[in-house]
Amino acid sequence: MSRQPSRALTTIPSMTPVDSTPGSRTRSRVWWLPLAIIAAALVSLLVALYFTSARIQAIRGYVADVLSPGLVRTNHLEAALATEFAARSELAEGIGESSAVARAATAARASLSRDERELDSLVRRAGPEAIAHFSEARASIAAWQREENRFAAEARAATTNVHGATSSASRGRRWEAIEVAQANLQLLEDELNRRSIAQHAQIDQLERLGVIVPAGLVPLALLALGAVAWTARRTILLSEAAAAGQRDAERAMAAKSALMRGVTHDLKNPLGAARGYADLLADGALGPLPDSHMKMIGRLRSLLTATLDTVNDLVEVSRADSGQLRIERRVCNVAQIVRDCVDDYRATGEAAGLTLAFDVDPDAAEMASRVSTDPTRVRQVLGNMLSNAVKYTPRGGSVRIAVTSSDDEELGRVIVCAVADTGPGIPESLRERVFEEFFRVPATVAIAQGTGVGLAIARRLSRLFGGDLRLSDTRGGGATFSLLLPLR
Repeated sequence: MSRQPSRALTTIPSMTPVDSTPGSRTRSRVWWLPLAIIAAALVSLLVALYFTSARIQAIRGYVADVLSPGLVRTNHLEAALATEFAARSELAEGIGESSAVARAATAARASLSRDERELDSLVRRAGPEAIAHFSEARASIAAWQREENRFAAEARAATTNVHGATSSASRGRRWEAIEVAQANLQLLEDELNRRSIAQHAQIDQLERLGVIVPAGLVPLALLALGAVAWTARRTILLSEAAAAGQRDAERAMAAKSALMRGVTHDLKNPLGAARGYADLLADGALGPLPDSHMKMIGRLRSLLTATLDTVNDLVEVSRADSGQLRIERRVCNVAQIVRDCVDDYRATGEAAGLTLAFDVDPDAAEMASRVSTDPTRVRQVLGNMLSNAVKYTPRGGSVRIAVTSSDDEELGRVIVCAVADTGPGIPESLRERVFEEFFRVPATVAIAQGTGVGLAIARRLSRLFGGDLRLSDTRGGGATFSLLLPLR
């Protein structure tokens, strides 16, 4: 005989809308279009404004940090060059008080050297043309200084007409060298001015773009806003019909809740039966099995047990806040529990293209072997941590599991079981919310499926142990979940 459907399921009211004409169905399928147009216009506007603002800020920063100081240093360099030339000319010709002129020449030379060094760091960011002009200017300044030193030496030794002729020739080379140096500095100044003018022109262009883009997008947004207003009016006209549909929906949601309670309850039966068959195989009901088969059956039994525990936690999630989740403490080896959990997920991680690494700090190994806690619940928490790490780490990444010891300000001496992945990480503003029931990080919803319950239960369990479950950054990117188990 065929099994008849239950009355409870057959009496669920129909959710068919009151207005079911073809035109209504067409409108219902495209109600989002005006909103999409508004959203696209606003997003485009924000992106355009952000881009232009960021670009303008970057250009202004470049001008303020590189080009303008470069021009100032170039002018200082030209002034220092002229000052040193004049002072050394007076020294060579014996004009003025020699000590004062010498001090002026020394000060000008120091200023010239300092400006040269500072201008060097600025020119390196000003482009290849500026670098080339600066290199030529430095070379020509060095050439002038050599000619100037030669001229000063000849001037001091000028005692005959021959020496005088030589000084005249040296004087000509000296003037030629200073003119070349000044000309090269002028070329550098012209290049910096040209780049500054070009950057300001680009700023003007971006500012015009920042005006043109909103002018084009705002009418589009207004048009879509009109469509939204028409849709809102249509919604008001249909509100009475929707009220009746709401009552039907409430009855349907109540039936759905009852169905979900029944599903979570009924899941225990096939999972329990599967675990029973695994127990029979492990007990030799079909005869002795090879060690390799027994090992796989052992893994199967542990995974089925963990799944049953998760189903039980879903049923008891309403009791979690009142502290009714039970734990059974006994002394156990936490490091071995972690190692077993890693082995349980190693095949899954390798299938996902991930590298799973496990490490136990030698200093923590002894302490981790005698922790008083609930091993089943610890496996449940660790399984949740490893499952999340494997799910949200992209192919080619890695998951590192480490058992260490530490001193915590709140908990005292603790064993730390840390699971660090190289996934997308979790923003700092959401690091506490991920432990709330049914909350998932929006950026990770599309990466893997989940209910958002596991971490909430895991933290409650960790605090029932007397410890905690915490979240931090992974060096190089990703997230690190750390289970802290107190030794007391």
